[in-house]
Formats: sequence, C-alpha cells, structure tokens
Amino acid sequence: MLAKPLYILLFFDSELWSWFSAIAILTSYILVIYLVIKTILQNRNPITTMSWVMVLILIPFFGLIIYFFFGQKVTKKWFAKPLATKELFQAKQISKSQLLALFDIENIKNIYLVEYRKLISFLLKNNYSFLSSNNELQTYFSGTPLYEQILKDLNNAKRFIHLEYYIFDNGKMADEIADIMIRKQNEGLKISLIVDGIGSRKLSGEYIKNLQNHHIEVLIFRPVRFPNLTNKINNRNHRKIIVIDGEIGYTGGINISDKYYGNYGESNFWRDTHLRIYGDAVKMLETVFLIDRYHLTKNVFEDLSFFFPQITYKESSTVQIATNSPNSSDANILNAFFIAINTAKKTIKLTSPYFIPDDTLLMALRTAAQSGIQIEIILPGITDSKFIQYSARSYIQQLLKYKIRVYFYQKGFIHAKTLLIDDKLSILGTANFDYRSFYENYEINALIYDTELNTQLTQQFETDINDSIEIQMTTWRKRTVKDKLFESLARLIAPLM
Repeated sequence: MLAKPLYILLFFDSELWSWFSAIAILTSYILVIYLVIKTILQNRNPITTMSWVMVLILIPFFGLIIYFFFGQKVTKKWFAKPLATKELFQAKQISKSQLLALFDIENIKNIYLVEYRKLISFLLKNNYSFLSSNNELQTYFSGTPLYEQILKDLNNAKRFIHLEYYIFDNGKMADEIADIMIRKQNEGLKISLIVDGIGSRKLSGEYIKNLQNHHIEVLIFRPVRFPNLTNKINNRNHRKIIVIDGEIGYTGGINISDKYYGNYGESNFWRDTHLRIYGDAVKMLETVFLIDRYHLTKNVFEDLSFFFPQITYKESSTVQIATNSPNSSDANILNAFFIAINTAKKTIKLTSPYFIPDDTLLMALRTAAQSGIQIEIILPGITDSKFIQYSARSYIQQLLKYKIRVYFYQKGFIHAKTLLIDDKLSILGTANFDYRSFYENYEINALIYDTELNTQLTQQFETDINDSIEIQMTTWRKRTVKDKLFESLARLIAPLM
C-alpha cells in the first residue's frame, strides 16, 4: 500500500494534527523567546526595542512574519572595512584641523562659525564633515526645472559621472539619462550608477542590461528576491547623489522618476526640494559615493585623485555634508537636527513628508516652543502612505498644545525635507523627520550656513504655507474616534516600519 501524503494524514487524523499543532506552537514560542532576547541584546533604540518585544509577544505567528521582513537588524556582512585612501585621509585631516581651529573662538571672525560652533564641531568630529566656504548653490522646488539642469550638466561632463539613487524608475528621464551615459561612455568617460534594491525594484532588467552592455557600471544595493513582499524592508540606501567631474554635485529629495513631471496644483504633483552645488562640498558627495561603491564592490579605482580635481572656486556659501548609516553608533543626522533646533533664537521652520520624531526631537521642539521660539511645521495633506499619515497625525494635538503651528499642504504631495533655523542655517537633503531616516537608512543632508540661501528656502516655505491649511486645536479635537484609534495604533507600530 502506498504511503499517504502528510497533508492528507494531517487533514484526516485528528490525533496527528494535534501533535503537529502542539509542536508548531512550541516551536513558535521558543523562536519568540529567542528573538526577544536577541532584540534586547542588540541595544537598539529603546522605543524600537520595546515595540518589537510587544509585537513578538502580543501577535502570535504574525509577529514572527512581521519581524522576518522588518525587524532584522543589519548584519556586519553588509559592511566592508573603512575605505582607506590618501584622499579620504586628507579629508579627515582637514576636518581635524578645522575642529582645532574652532576652539580658538577669539580669533574667529565668521559669524556662522561662532553661532553654530557646537553643530559644526559635532559634524567635524563624528562625521569628518569638513567645512567648505566656496560653494555656489542653486535650489530647485520641483522635478521639471531640476531635470533640465541635470541633463544639461550631464551633457557637459568631461571626466566622469557618478549617480546614486534610492528610486530610479523607468521612464522619460531615465531614458534620457541612459542615452547621455552611453554616449559619454563611448567618449571615454567613467560612468557608474548605484541604485537601491527596494526603491529601484521597478527598474527593468532590460534597462540595466543595456547600460552594462555599453560597459557602464551598474550596482544594486542589497537586492532582494521578493520585492513585492519586502516593500518596507530595513537598511535601505535612501541617498540621492550626482557628481559630475568632481565639480558639480546634486543632493536632496528628488529621485529619478517621471512622477516628478506632475504639474503644480494637481493631486499627483510632487513638491520637493533639491540642491545643486558647484564647489568644494562636492568632494564630500564624491567621498560618500566612493565609500558606498566600495562597500558593494570591495575594490577601489586605481587613481582616486582623478575624482578629486584641484579647482579654485570663489568664496561663497559655507556648507557641510552630513551622512547617516545604520552601522554607525552615532545617529549623526538626528543629532545634527537636535543641536540645530537648540541653537534657534527666533524661528524654526520644518517641512517633512514623514513626521515620526523620536522622544529627543519631540522634547527639543517642545522646549523651543515653550521658550518663545516660533515653530511652524508643514506636513502632507495629500499622502502616499495612509499608515505614515495616521502615525504623523498622532503627534499633532501634542504639537498644537505647545503653540506649534501645523499646516497640511494641499497643492499635491509635499516630499521636501527641510529644516530652517532663524535666518542663517538651512538643512536639506534625503532624511525625513522619522525613525527610519535616523536609525535604519543610509541618508545624506547638506547643512548650509548662509543667509541668502536661507532666504530662498524661507520664501518657498511661505509659498507652501499659502498652499496649505492650518490645523486648529478646536477642529482637530473633533476628528472621529476611528481616526483617533488608527492614529494611536499607527504610532505604536511606526518605529518598526
């Protein structure tokens, strides 16, 4: 007689099914205990740790599945040893010498260095983010004008093109970039593209193969096998970087995707902020790109000096570039935000598409508001994630209680990530005001100590306020019980997602 398949035995034999169920339950409890202990021993952020412990204990079986996709902390195998080159050593030496110079406060004449000495020192010491004061800056507030300038700069490239993006989607812009890269590769330029395995999961294999067939280097950061099931998996490369010839650089919130061609005022319009840099700060962007490339390839270009040309720029805007990564013991961008908020004397203007602050930043905002500083926050009224929207809205009543003004943007989806302190300091880049950017992702932000650029960003902030509705405490308290419940639940889980 042929042996019956196990699934038939389980279906018809109740005793066997009982044994199987008992073993499955026992195994799951053992696994939960193991993961709880493992999570505690990893010494993560306390809020994140407690949230994962609650999910594993209170949601049987499903908690294990959620942990599998979202809860596993990045392992050391994803990281290579630090890239040691003459160019990086020089950058560190510059940072150390600038740090020493800042201690001689009596001889410092630059008002920005005096006023933001603590912030500048922190980044010099913890991020080797050297200070450059010879940068010409141009801001962009939507995709179309930015893309026009990027294509122009790419067409004028003479030495090399390096691109690194979280989202790089098939479409008109991607095709135009491919045409330029292939032509420039044929002209003898060095071309390299890094894309994230999750954010750029829709980029077709044909597109990548076409570039590779033309000897263009395409690198995928942490590719995954089941992209549709791992849409929010941790430790992603959320950076947006372009470096052209070591002279021109871009960073900010705008990815390569045709959705940025949307028209102002339409529901599909993406209001974002991006920065073009011509100056020595580009060297820091290039350093970040080369380190990320090294982590993926484990090899170094033969002559890195090729990517750091000696160019004389005129004195202009002062810039630092800050980076964040999950393998770093210091949450550099979070700490930079914290220090910046505490330096404010008059105003704080924050724009973020995803607002899930940790307790330190929430306390900093509350303390600033209680000391009389005017704080305004712009959040999306139209969102690309209901879950994130519910989580962000769980903080609003607390913000309003401390007289912090909150606005919902109405002219599309606002994806800009900017923090403006008084009329001198501006921070913009890829980091959202949330746990994921502070603790889980690879991010990059520019800190600009410059009144003129702050004025430009402040003017755009005021324009965005005019395109928003202000939230009033009286009406906010009247939202439905269902909304309040969803907000509270989303806030509990938000640190995990």
